[in-house]
Amino acid sequence: MAATPRPLRTSSPLPPYRAVLAVDAEGYTRNSAFHQQVLSTAIPEALEEAFRRSGLEEVWSGRRFPQSAGDGYVVGVEPEHLPFLVHPMLGHLQDALEDDQSRLAAHERELRLRLRVALDVGPLPDGGGAGPGPAGIGRAMNDVHRLLDAAPLRDELRASDRDITYLAAIVSRGVYEEAVVGRFVGLNPRRFRRVEVRHPDKGFTQEGYLYVPVQSRSSGAPGAQTAERKAEAAPEPAPGPGAPEPPSGQGAAPGGVRMGDNHGQAVLGGTLQGGMHGDFRGRGRG
Repeated sequence: MAATPRPLRTSSPLPPYRAVLAVDAEGYTRNSAFHQQVLSTAIPEALEEAFRRSGLEEVWSGRRFPQSAGDGYVVGVEPEHLPFLVHPMLGHLQDALEDDQSRLAAHERELRLRLRVALDVGPLPDGGGAGPGPAGIGRAMNDVHRLLDAAPLRDELRASDRDITYLAAIVSRGVYEEAVVGRFVGLNPRRFRRVEVRHPDKGFTQEGYLYVPVQSRSSGAPGAQTAERKAEAAPEPAPGPGAPEPPSGQGAAPGGVRMGDNHGQAVLGGTLQGGMHGDFRGRGRG
């Protein structure tokens, strides 16, 4: 019996390069089913408005492989438009989300649409008979979702003030080096912060670069009140030579015993009781 000949190895055409933008709503599933519908509709509307404000109406109209996942949205565009997706589009998206907040609050006062945004670039088929392979399937699509789910990106948005910062973004190393450091993006590269994105269960480790158009800090975020706590805990400076005595009763404990002039010591019944030394400064996590 004749052996079946092995098929010849052939090359395949590379899909066109596409910049891919992915967004995901923070805390989406914590909302009611009705409010999830409201947010799901608002996401592409905010994106479309941001594209319009950026002068990218035609880019939005000609977007490739748009996908809605309820709590998110993915879209591909020609790579020459990539710099404009970083700037000014992300800034306009922040503004569009802020402008829409009053409408969302009319549904429910606590309802917010805050987005995590990720950007990457790579060969991705457009699909629909326009090239080989199904639409939007490729390395860049996988990686942009890994970036979108990065712990540093989630932490960055979570730590911000929800009434000031409406989005936090991350770009891939390729986008950062080619578009940002290459100065095609109209932003100083120092506005981006390098982080490491790890997904051990998926075998993924990659550099990413965080960018937040409008930065803020939530009052409940770790370290947000460190300076305030330090100021409250710091001792008052000792009076200099010749300084007047404080008015009667000021800085005095019950019974007329003054407290505070002997910082780090206890005065009981008018008698100095040794030294109490310690660091009482508030320490917040970085």
